[in-house]
Amino acid sequence: MPPAPERRRTSSRVTEEIGEPGPGQALVRVEAASVNHSENLALEGGKYAEGLPFPCLLGYEGAGTVVAVGPDVELNAGELACWSPFPGSCADYLLAPAAVLVPVPPGLTAEQAAAIPSAGAASQLLADVWPLRGRHAVVRGAAGPVGRLLVAVLAEAGAEVIGIAAGDRTAAVTAAGAVLGIDRTTQDVVGAVEEHTGGAGAAAVFDPVGPATYRRSLEMLVPRGCYVNYGQLSGELPVVELTDLMDRGLFVTKFGGGGIEGREQLRELVASALDLAVRTPGVVSDDGGRFPLDRAAQAYRELLSGPSGKTLVVPGG
Repeated sequence: MPPAPERRRTSSRVTEEIGEPGPGQALVRVEAASVNHSENLALEGGKYAEGLPFPCLLGYEGAGTVVAVGPDVELNAGELACWSPFPGSCADYLLAPAAVLVPVPPGLTAEQAAAIPSAGAASQLLADVWPLRGRHAVVRGAAGPVGRLLVAVLAEAGAEVIGIAAGDRTAAVTAAGAVLGIDRTTQDVVGAVEEHTGGAGAAAVFDPVGPATYRRSLEMLVPRGCYVNYGQLSGELPVVELTDLMDRGLFVTKFGGGGIEGREQLRELVASALDLAVRTPGVVSDDGGRFPLDRAAQAYRELLSGPSGKTLVVPGG
């Protein structure tokens, strides 16, 4: 355990002493905190900010080394663990309920593990939205943190996955398990899906982009297919016109992370995603920028520019 004077939770503005972990708690030295689009949306206001007190603690997921535990905790000092969600992850140390911490298996670094919890849980919940075994599924944003894991989860479940990405990032899509990677910058995405499926289309389209891709995504679906939105990278969510769905009986749904039945299920989803990352290294996100703790604000600004990988705050520099 580090000496007491060093056990501090610090940022560029605040330093506070952290006491000993109590029952069911663990003290973690944060090695990487993951920066997420949902946090920027919350900072902009609107629905993502509802119920969020300001000023708020930055960062809600990450990974680090357990340095001390309280009574009734199964983790041991020295273990690498990751978590999501727990506010205030952009810090040197985190005093957290041990129930939110998931041990990281050998084969993954702290920075790799920090990028997995929320994306891993989301990808598995998304894969359960629509029956897809033996059917085609299109994943937009397939080279992103959630996209890669979603491709791998769908592929393992028996779907034929078509991943859409930009440029040479299509290689990452096929490495994650897609049968086809489409370069959205040089190819007609709808035409490429139609050609690959023999004109049939896909049973589901998973889309983190929103209004900019919504109508073209509907064009890729088979009759009674499902459009699944899981983000709004291009702005406010699209307006759904029911007449657009009528002729082919299409379904549209919005995934928001709901439906998790308690903390234990969340831990199971994260643990499963970590194991998948060990088995399939291609699902681990690229480096989208590493920022020291005193430049955490810059990390969130960088995220707005659409980095090609996962942006992290790394307290140790």
